[in-house]
Amino acid sequence: MSTTVDTAALPAESRARTRSVGVLKPLDDRWPDRFAAAMFVFAALAAIVALVPPWRNYFAGAEDIVSMLTIPIVPSLVYAALLTAMGVALRRRLLAAWWLLVLWWLVLPELARIASLIDGGSLIQLAGFVLIAGVLVIAWRARPQFAARRVPGSLLLAIVSFLVGGAVVLIGGAALVHRFGNASDFASAAQFVFSEMLTDVGWADPDDAVTAPFWVHGVIGISGACVVLISAQLLFRAPKQTRTLDVADEARIRTLLRDFGDTDSLGYFATRRDKSVIWDTGSPATARAGVSYRSIGSVSLGSGNPVGDPEHWPAAIAQWRENARSNGLSLAVMGAGEEGAAAYAEAGLSAYEIGDEAVLDLRTFSLNGPGMKAVRQSVSRLQRRGYTTRVMRHSALTADEFAALSVAAGSWRGDGGDERGFSMALGRLEDSLDGDCVLVRADDADGNLRGFLSFVPWGRTGLSLDLMRRDPTADNGLVELMVAGLAEQGAALGIGRLSLNFAMFREAFERGEELGAGPVARLWRQALLLASRNWQLESLYRSNAKYLPVWQPRFMCFEYTSDLPRVGTAAGSAEGFLTRPSLTMLRGKSGQNGEAALDTADADHAAAVAALIPAPPDPLAEAMSLQKLPEQVRVRREKLERIRASGIDPYPVTYPRTHTMAEVEAEAGELPPGTSTGTRVSVAGRVILKRDHGRLGFAKLRDGSGDLQLMVDLAAVGQETFDFWRHEIDLGDHVGATGEVITTLRGELSVRAESLRLTSKAIRPLPDKFKGLTDPDARIRARYVDLIVRPAARDIAYTRATVVRSVRESLHARGFTEVETPVLQSIHGGANARPFETHINAYDLDLYLRIATELHLKRLLVGGMEKVFEVGRQFRNEGVDFKHNPEFTSLEVYETYGDYNTMRILTQELIQEAATAVYGSPLARRTDADGKTVEYDLSGDWPVKSICEAVSEALGEEVTADTPIEKLRGHADKLGLEYAGDTTWGPLLEEIYEELCESTTTTPVFYKDFPKENAPLTRPHRSDPRLAEKWDLVIFAAEQGTAYSELVDPVDQRARLVAQSLLAAAGDPEAMQVDEDFLEALEYGMPPTGGMGMGIDRLVMNLTGLSIRDTILFPLVRPSG
Repeated sequence: MSTTVDTAALPAESRARTRSVGVLKPLDDRWPDRFAAAMFVFAALAAIVALVPPWRNYFAGAEDIVSMLTIPIVPSLVYAALLTAMGVALRRRLLAAWWLLVLWWLVLPELARIASLIDGGSLIQLAGFVLIAGVLVIAWRARPQFAARRVPGSLLLAIVSFLVGGAVVLIGGAALVHRFGNASDFASAAQFVFSEMLTDVGWADPDDAVTAPFWVHGVIGISGACVVLISAQLLFRAPKQTRTLDVADEARIRTLLRDFGDTDSLGYFATRRDKSVIWDTGSPATARAGVSYRSIGSVSLGSGNPVGDPEHWPAAIAQWRENARSNGLSLAVMGAGEEGAAAYAEAGLSAYEIGDEAVLDLRTFSLNGPGMKAVRQSVSRLQRRGYTTRVMRHSALTADEFAALSVAAGSWRGDGGDERGFSMALGRLEDSLDGDCVLVRADDADGNLRGFLSFVPWGRTGLSLDLMRRDPTADNGLVELMVAGLAEQGAALGIGRLSLNFAMFREAFERGEELGAGPVARLWRQALLLASRNWQLESLYRSNAKYLPVWQPRFMCFEYTSDLPRVGTAAGSAEGFLTRPSLTMLRGKSGQNGEAALDTADADHAAAVAALIPAPPDPLAEAMSLQKLPEQVRVRREKLERIRASGIDPYPVTYPRTHTMAEVEAEAGELPPGTSTGTRVSVAGRVILKRDHGRLGFAKLRDGSGDLQLMVDLAAVGQETFDFWRHEIDLGDHVGATGEVITTLRGELSVRAESLRLTSKAIRPLPDKFKGLTDPDARIRARYVDLIVRPAARDIAYTRATVVRSVRESLHARGFTEVETPVLQSIHGGANARPFETHINAYDLDLYLRIATELHLKRLLVGGMEKVFEVGRQFRNEGVDFKHNPEFTSLEVYETYGDYNTMRILTQELIQEAATAVYGSPLARRTDADGKTVEYDLSGDWPVKSICEAVSEALGEEVTADTPIEKLRGHADKLGLEYAGDTTWGPLLEEIYEELCESTTTTPVFYKDFPKENAPLTRPHRSDPRLAEKWDLVIFAAEQGTAYSELVDPVDQRARLVAQSLLAAAGDPEAMQVDEDFLEALEYGMPPTGGMGMGIDRLVMNLTGLSIRDTILFPLVRPSG
């Protein structure tokens, strides 16, 4: 049954319910441990002085300085044992120990000091009086921290033990003193021993009339110490708590696991019925979280993460702490995950990583991946021998099948001792409440069962390994076969992730066998290998590592370092590594047989638990709930339901529209006010504005072609339709209307509705009808809303489409063929840019999203396609600004027997034709600082300048390919440019060019003949091999396009790409890799070629004067929040 605590009795800190509280214990509740530490120090001192004669004689006197300043120090092993027992009891926060401390060691010595001071005591005694008075005040204030009570009956049992043990020590000691001492008779020996016993606890002075050998004193002292320790253990022993879940607890655990089970792969093991649970609210009926634990000795040992809502974990931990405090138990947790360990750490516990669990993502798991050869071979070998696997839920198994599994498991396991496991094992197999558990069984070619794995649920889509059994005579690789079978068949059961075995001290094994591991790491690994002979530590690690899992750490949490010995013993006992000695074990029999370990609930218990588990929440109902919606959305959803209830379909299949808004306006022409045309039309659009004038209503309808006014007249549509219009139609709704085309008395062209139909109900309101979306970021994130309320946004989209269509038509008209090349590429090349990386699971292969189409288009040229182009998406993992977006559209064109001059003419014509398609003439428009639209003429031939000529004009000093690098550095320094000391001539010239020429260019200019160094795919200039036949088209201070006379020499091309790959190997993420397939294609011979690349987004920007985010409908933006 569960242990509960009255929350009203807890301090405010312990009643906290959220993580924001921080540590959930009182500000400082370490005083019991401090008092305990002091008692241990005094115990050690008493033991030492008892064994060192000079010190023994000094502390046997009446006025040793330690006793005068602190508590009495008696040179006796019995007294040391008594102090030790007190330290243990104080650390367990027992109230009885507190009373004993206060009365015996604080109050009584203080009274003696007062009496001494009255008789004229020394200053040391006065100092001791002040010191102990302060300690007494602290002890009194710390009284609430000693919340643990004695076990009923422990006092009587301890007294009996003390008296009986004391009598034995008295009689035995008297016999030794009479035999080996100088006592005249047994009575005097007994009187001497009794005096020694009183002296050992500080109640009497030593009797010097009788003497005995030192070893006799030792035997009496050790025997007395044992009596004290045994009696103290009986007095202060930990209570035995019930270790089973009741029906209400188990039902609540299963409910919380269903709702929050994804947080911990070990969560289902909280349903073990040898555990207890403490709830955050004190009752399973209202609990939102709980701590699953078992009391082992004087340790309250938690298991895994708390169950339930993580927001309520702190309150559950606080309850668990209070329960442990009230029972004098230390806190510890075994097998907590990262999130759970963080919660325990916030509550004041320390977390220590003890190993890792192996987790497989079955969505990406493949036997064909690198590193899986051994597993793949094992699986294939067993499959060839006829082994098969089956995967099924426990609910699909019959009683006979469970019985067969149990018999087989017992015969394979033999007399293996108790079933191990506490935090990571369920301990049962056939239970009707475990129907969602999954069994994987392996059968040989004859259909005989040779092994099985049992998994417990882990949230909605995960499994966690519980039980593994195999026939020792089966072929090797059986477990690998079953894991592979589950990975293959698990998708049918909705299984996405798998938690396998826990590997304790995994990192120690890995680090210890690494090359160059230090002596400590190697020694630690050797110690673990030695321990593995009994506890299979290494074999568990190896058996998991072969699947290449994701390792998720598990932690042991404890409150104080001094608790570690007890915590380690309790954890080892719970997990089955340590077994408490018993007569049963000494007779060579297991504490429980295999079948008893598989604890199964009877039908009545299962039915009672199932009856208390509420129906699972309906995710669809939760998603459709109106409670969390904004008020306006909620009102519209309610309208939607009213409309449906009235028999009207708010989302009809279609509407018989006869005209667009623009067609109505075009056909009507110029009409005077008050005209009735007699023309009936059917239009449909979105309600942008709506006005109500009593019996007459007006609305502005907007479709893809424009706006038009709709008039809704009560006399024309009737009362029912008019009421529907007034009360159910909102801004943003789509409506269809049929009626006559008229003009109002004010001359507004309108459709006077005769019938009205809702074609799509908008359940989210539009933004301000006059301002629309004013935030540029909001326009991007909700582009669809921007398109609704801002016609200019749609005009931009239409302009972009016009530009793309014009470019395609212009190239088709010149005989170019449009092709498509791969977006996913195994090597990134064609440009100097950082690529995006991805992975294909089918081939277990890393891939890149293309940064350019160049290398594949050139393959087509080798194959004989002489004029090709592609308009497509490119992806570059680089910065985002006014001119750049990670995903963009580019054009690449290639023509055999062309060069960079023919590409220059082609590019100029393409842009001029695109501008003409948009504006009717070759021009570009931009908005100046005053908000005025300025037109720039793009007609005629555009200027062509070499880069050296352009830089020379800007500097007022001639620069050529012969200009020394030192002179270029001087120019760069004057301009304030930053450059590396090893920057060569070409890159430095381009830096100066970008600063002086590119950034100041407005109307189009072709800058040509760039340095060869930065053009690895361009052929050398025909008249100066230090330059490359390359031009950049610059418009409005931005590069619009680039063209080359393409490099077709395969030997030169290989040398340049190898040089680029060396840069990549040196850490340049933008350097191109060596594409052997491309080089091999080039070696078949590529004809002389001219190639050009141009950004489509940049072209739209230059023609319209907008940013790249305005010209792309859905640019990539950082997720909100």
